[in-house]
Amino acid sequence: MKGLFPLNIKIGQIQGVISILKEYNGQISLQELSDEALEQADDLVNVLQACKLLGFIKINNGNIKLNKKIEDKNSHEINLEIKRNLLKIEPFLEIKRVIRKNKKITTTELFQDLIKKGVITYRNNLSGIEAFKRDLLVIGIRLEILAYEHENDIWKINNK
Repeated sequence: MKGLFPLNIKIGQIQGVISILKEYNGQISLQELSDEALEQADDLVNVLQACKLLGFIKINNGNIKLNKKIEDKNSHEINLEIKRNLLKIEPFLEIKRVIRKNKKITTTELFQDLIKKGVITYRNNLSGIEAFKRDLLVIGIRLEILAYEHENDIWKINNK
């Protein structure tokens, strides 16, 4: 497994890093990015990991370089790239597999299955389940990867 995508990352955070990189002609130091993003470098680690897993950046000796294929894309096109690439990495590979196998699944069942397989790393308690659900709603629904029935707490694959 080449890495787990951190589910607590927001699309806007990824877009923000890409936007800053574009302003700096596709290359920036971690310190400059930290200054521009008004974030501590430690707070950018998960966002940078997400960007790297998506294939959008390379990091070498504290320098961050934007992938050339992303440089000319607008935010809508970048969202399409995020969606396309997310479906190729964990935990989304396993989430799709589990939901397809079960046709539909509750948040608790999906959460417990993914925890057991080591595909997500939340605390295995009620607050962990709620954080997982919130994170999955934010990224899975926004990118139209998943569908969710609130009244029955059921996850499905979005067939759009």
